[in-house]
Amino acid sequence: MILMEKFASRYCECNPNNGLFASADTAYVLAFSIIMLTTDLHSPQVKNKMTKEQYIKLNRGNTDSKDVPEEYLSQIYDEIAGHEIKMKNTVSKPGKQQFNNEKKKKNTI
Repeated sequence: MILMEKFASRYCECNPNNGLFASADTAYVLAFSIIMLTTDLHSPQVKNKMTKEQYIKLNRGNTDSKDVPEEYLSQIYDEIAGHEIKMKNTVSKPGKQQFNNEKKKKNTI
């Protein structure tokens, strides 16, 4: 959570005139909702997927003064629904192989 708070704070610091977020708290809540939406839409364990209308409703009232524009939330939903966020494999095959070899050595000792 601290990482998300720092991200939101830094984002607002670097983009003071974006007009979307009344505070870092708003950016934090929206970033967190994007993570939750990604999980909801792309996890095979989630049977009842969130609709766009539900996502927009979930994000209403998250600002100090005004809601994040519905069009913006709609674009976020469409982007997440159409493109699953995936982490790139950061462990190279030789590194992964070395890890597995070390694990086998420990198990045989």
